[in-house]
Amino acid sequence: MYYGVAYYPEQKTEDELNHDLKLIVDSGINTVRMGEFAWSRLEPRENCYDFGWLEKAVEYLGRHGVHTIICTPTACPPAWLVKKHPDILYVDNRKITRPFGGRRIYCYNNETYRAYSKGIALEIAKRFGRNPFVCGFQIDNEPAQEGTGRCACPVCQKEFQAYLKEKYKTIEEYNKRSFGSFWSQEYDDFSEIGIPVSTVETGAEQFLKCQRENPTLRLEFERFASKSQIEYHTIQYHALKQYTDYPVTTNTTGLATNSINYYEGAQTLDCFAFDFYPDLRNGWPSSFPYAFARGIKKDVPFWLLEFQSGGGHSLGGTGRPQPFPGMLKLSALQAMANGAEMLLHFQFRTFPGGAEQLNYAILDMDGQPRRRYYEMQDTAATLKRLEPLFSSKFQNEVAVCFDYDVLWALKIKPIHEKEFDYVAFCERFYHLLQSLGIQSDVISYGADFSRYKMIVLPTAFLTTRAFQEKCKEYVQKGGLLLSTFLTGDKDEYNTGYTTSLPAGLQEVTGVTVAESEPVLDGNHNLVELTFGEQRICRDSIWSEMLEGCAAPLGTYRSDYKKGQMVIAENAYGSGTSLYLGTSLPDRQLRDLLDYAASKRNLHRHDVTCAATQGIEIIERVYLGRSLYFLFNFTDSSVIMNLNGGFIDMEKQTHCEKTLKMDARSYRILQKE
Repeated sequence: MYYGVAYYPEQKTEDELNHDLKLIVDSGINTVRMGEFAWSRLEPRENCYDFGWLEKAVEYLGRHGVHTIICTPTACPPAWLVKKHPDILYVDNRKITRPFGGRRIYCYNNETYRAYSKGIALEIAKRFGRNPFVCGFQIDNEPAQEGTGRCACPVCQKEFQAYLKEKYKTIEEYNKRSFGSFWSQEYDDFSEIGIPVSTVETGAEQFLKCQRENPTLRLEFERFASKSQIEYHTIQYHALKQYTDYPVTTNTTGLATNSINYYEGAQTLDCFAFDFYPDLRNGWPSSFPYAFARGIKKDVPFWLLEFQSGGGHSLGGTGRPQPFPGMLKLSALQAMANGAEMLLHFQFRTFPGGAEQLNYAILDMDGQPRRRYYEMQDTAATLKRLEPLFSSKFQNEVAVCFDYDVLWALKIKPIHEKEFDYVAFCERFYHLLQSLGIQSDVISYGADFSRYKMIVLPTAFLTTRAFQEKCKEYVQKGGLLLSTFLTGDKDEYNTGYTTSLPAGLQEVTGVTVAESEPVLDGNHNLVELTFGEQRICRDSIWSEMLEGCAAPLGTYRSDYKKGQMVIAENAYGSGTSLYLGTSLPDRQLRDLLDYAASKRNLHRHDVTCAATQGIEIIERVYLGRSLYFLFNFTDSSVIMNLNGGFIDMEKQTHCEKTLKMDARSYRILQKE
C-alpha cells in the first residue's frame, strides 16, 4: 500500500526543506509525489537542466523508507518556452488565446509542444527511471482541468478536419450521417468544417448563450478532443517507458469532470489514477468513483494521487471546512477497502505564495505538526498493519453501466436540464443497490457482461446496433437487464433512430414507446406498482407510455395516460428484461431493484444495518472467505446485524448476531 502526500521541494529554503523532510519521515508515510509544476526549475533555460534539488529530496526520503512518484511538469510550460513558441498557447471556444501565467495554457495537439513535452519526459526518465527510491511516474497534471480540454486553435481545427475525413472518408458520407440538409449544414469539403462554438466542458465560458450547432459535429468534436488528450499523454508514456519499468499514469478528475474518455485513456497507462476531494466535515466519500475506478483496468488497483487533506482557504476562494477529527483516517481506509493501492493527500504544507497560496494541507504555513499530521501518522501505521487484508478480491454479481458517448450526447442535447444529471442517475442506482446489501461494479458498454447476473443500464441514450445485439445476447443467455427511459434514442452519429423505440431492443424488452415527454411541475402523474410495500408513487424526470407484450409492473393511474404501462417485465430466452419508463422515488426504485435481485437470487451482504446514510459495508474475499470492511461515518453509534459468526480481524475476537460500532469508526470482520 502507498500512502503519503504531495510535496514541493522547489519552493523551500534549505532550512524549510530539512524541517519538512524530517517530519515526512517521522510521520511514517511511505510515498510522496513531486515535480508536477516545476519545469522552470528542472529546465531553467532550454537544454540546461537542474535535477540536483529533486534528486537530493528523493535520495533523503528514499534512504528513510519513503518512495517518490515523479511527475512530468508539462502542465506549466516555462516562460522561455512560451516566449520562443507563442503558437503553443491554448485557444478556447471563444477564440481567446490563453496568456502565460496560469496552468494548462498549452495546445495538446501542437507538435512543437508535444516535442518539448517528450523531451522533458525523456530527461526525467533518464535520471529517475531506474532510481530504487522511485515507485512510479505521473504524466502532466489533471488533463483538461479548468476549461483546457477543448482547444480551438488553427492546429486543432486542421487536426479535427483530418479526423473527420479519416472517419467518414467522403464529405457526402459526413453530410448524410450528420443530417446536414437541415439548416443548410452541408459541406463541399472537410476543410470547410469549423470547430463548434458551444462546448460541454466544465468551467468553460460560452461565447453564445444558445448556439444550436449540429449535434453530430459536436459529439465528434468531444470524441476528437478526448482522443487528442489521450494521444498527448501517450507520447509521454512511451518516452518514460524507454527508461523505466515503474508504473506510469496520469491523474484524472472523477468520472466526467473533464470529458475525457477514461476507459480509452487508461488503456495506454499502467494503472488508472484520479484526484478526489470529498466533504469530510458534513459528509463522507461516495464509493461510486471507486467502483468506476476498479472497472477501468481489470485486476489492476487504482491510485488516488490527490486526496482531501485539510480546510481553510481554497483555490476557488470560497474556503473549505476542516475535516472532522478521524475522517482523514476513515476515508483513507475506505478508499483502500474499495480497491485503491495508493492515496496521497494534497498537500503536505500550505503554500505561502503562488496561485494556490494559503490552500489546504496537512501542515499549515508555519510547518508545525498538529491534529491532521498526527492523524496521518496514525493512518500510516494502521495501513501498514492491515496491508495483508487489502490483497483480498472483489466478486460482484451486478454492474451499473456508464458511457461517455451517452454523457456527451445528453450534455449536447439535454433532456431535462434542471432535473436530470446522467452521472448522478447512474450513481443513484449504485447507492440504492448498496442499501439492499448488493455490491456492484461500474463498467463500460464494452465490458464483459457475461461476468454478471444483472446489468443496470441507466438512460442508454445513444446505442450502436452492435451494442443492442450485445444486450439481447446477454438476456437470451440468462442475464437480467434493467434499462430505463430514453434507451436507444440515438445512433453512434448522434442522430435519432427512425425505428420505434427502444431502437433495436423492442424484442428483448417486449415494449414499444408509444409516447414520451419530460415530467415538469404541471404534468406529474401517479404510478401504480405491482411490487414493493408502497405501491402508489409519482413519476418524475421523464415519462414514456409503453405498449407491447411485456407484463406491466407499473401503470399510470390518471389523466389520459390512465391504464398505460410505464414499467415492464419481459422474459426473453433464458433471461429477463425490466424496462423503467420513468424515474421513481428512492423507496420505489429501491423496491424495483430488490424485486430484480430476488429474481436472480443475487448475493447480499451477511452484515447489514438499519441505517444506510453514512454507513458503508464493503465485501471482499480473503483466503476463500468473505471479508467485510465496515465504516460508520456518522456522529452516532450504530448496530450492525450479523448473519452467522465472524472474527474481528484486529481484535481477534468472535462476534455474532449484532455488533455495535461507535461514531466515526471502522471494523473488519471475516466470516467464519
